[in-house]
Amino acid sequence: MKRFSFLFYSVIGLYAISGCESSQKGVPQMPPEASPALTETHAMIMQASYGDMPLNSLNDIDNYAGQFDTAISAIKSGEIKVIWGKQVLDTVESPKVIAYESKAESGEGYAIKEDGKVHKITSADIPK
Repeated sequence: MKRFSFLFYSVIGLYAISGCESSQKGVPQMPPEASPALTETHAMIMQASYGDMPLNSLNDIDNYAGQFDTAISAIKSGEIKVIWGKQVLDTVESPKVIAYESKAESGEGYAIKEDGKVHKITSADIPK
C-alpha cells in the first residue's frame, strides 16, 4: 500500500511541478505563479494526508527526505510555513490554511488549504 501511495502522489507531484494540465478529476491544478517550493510542499502534504505519515512537527518532514527535498529546504529556511498537525480533508465547508509562502505575511502569497487546493492569500488569512 505504501508503494502505491508513493507512486500515486509522485505522479500528482510531477503533474503539478511540470505545470501539465490534467484531465483527471480530483488532481488539483497549481497556479502558474506558485513557487516550486510550494508546489512540492503541496505534493508532500497530499501524500502525508492520504498516507500514514502526518506532518505533526518539523521532525516529520525528514520522513520525506530524498522525495521532497525542495519542500524540506523551504520549510526549514522559513520560505514556506506549515501549520503542524493539519491535513487535507475530503470534505470541508470553510477550508483553513495549512501551509503558506512566508511572503504572504507582509503582502500576498499562495497557501495550501484543507481542501487540498492552492489559494492566493494575504496576511489576514494566516492563522494567528
